[in-house]
Amino acid sequence: MKVLTVNFPSVLETTFGNTENSAKDLLNGLKIKKEDTWYMVGNLAKRAGVNPNHVTNASPQLEDYEVLFKSALVTVAAQVEQPVAITMGFPFSTYSVYKTNAEQFLSKRHFMAEYDTQTYNVNGSVKRTTFDVDNFDVIPEIVGCIIGLKKILGNKPPTNFIAISLGFGTIEGGMATENGLVHRTCFSSYGLQYAIDNLHQELSKRYYLKMKNVHQLDDAFRKGSIFINRENVDIKGLRKSILNQYFREVIYLLLNKYFNDQDFEICEKIYLMGGGAYYPELVEAFKNEFNGSIQVEVAPEPEKLASIGYLYNSFRISDGKQQRSVGIDIGNSSTTVSVFQDKDLTPATPTPTPHKQ
Repeated sequence: MKVLTVNFPSVLETTFGNTENSAKDLLNGLKIKKEDTWYMVGNLAKRAGVNPNHVTNASPQLEDYEVLFKSALVTVAAQVEQPVAITMGFPFSTYSVYKTNAEQFLSKRHFMAEYDTQTYNVNGSVKRTTFDVDNFDVIPEIVGCIIGLKKILGNKPPTNFIAISLGFGTIEGGMATENGLVHRTCFSSYGLQYAIDNLHQELSKRYYLKMKNVHQLDDAFRKGSIFINRENVDIKGLRKSILNQYFREVIYLLLNKYFNDQDFEICEKIYLMGGGAYYPELVEAFKNEFNGSIQVEVAPEPEKLASIGYLYNSFRISDGKQQRSVGIDIGNSSTTVSVFQDKDLTPATPTPTPHKQ
């Protein structure tokens, strides 16, 4: 069972002038038009833009969201048949607020994407593609992560486990059991932007950062270094200190508030998901906290799980039409899109239903 997953940074910037031959392919040369305005999106915006940005936890009613949504569809247009079934999601902190807006957005059913292929092809042109949406669903992000994890693990997932998604905008968590999601344990709070903001404050004491935005600082935080005043500044030590502070002041309090001893007793593992799972400092903080009482494990392909879970949910609501299924995760740091690549599929696991205690 093969899944194709592509992702690009969730940033965009309006563009003027010539952008021909500025990228090697479509994914790195996304240039999308909305009404009368052209936008560089993703890697192209980061490379060629002056101040590429994106609103954290954007509403489906905002312009940014629509541009990123259409960009996501364009990247997989050649891989899917129409009409498509689409699943998307939101963190618990915004799910109740944005779910209706997202459903209204998707209920338009027809989306026309106008994009410029001249960014990566000297013989390219402005193209228009229409996407017809047959079925759609909007589910919580952590539910998508759990579905994705179970599908990747196949027959190996533990019966009871805690899932924690370490995202840029939010940290999400909850306990999954054989009966479904235990709603009492579900939480949503400050994501890694909390740590990035602290990085900005610390660096500002020593350097003039020349208007670097939060997404540029996020890149530096991941790399462990930042280029300032023609100097490559190592920030790995500062990153460790800031992430340990983030664990103490945010994550530790969430674990104590939403999980009790009985929850920890019945859980076999804690799975770390999302882009934050790639920070060894955070993984070490989790392992030190539980000190062997519960196994802490970084989930396979942690940054892709929500999108893959959304894909399998689309497979379910499309009555098993694999070539028409799409999962789109418009995250605050990156946008991830998943589609199927082969034909031999088993039915998808239904979306877990809340199980209250």
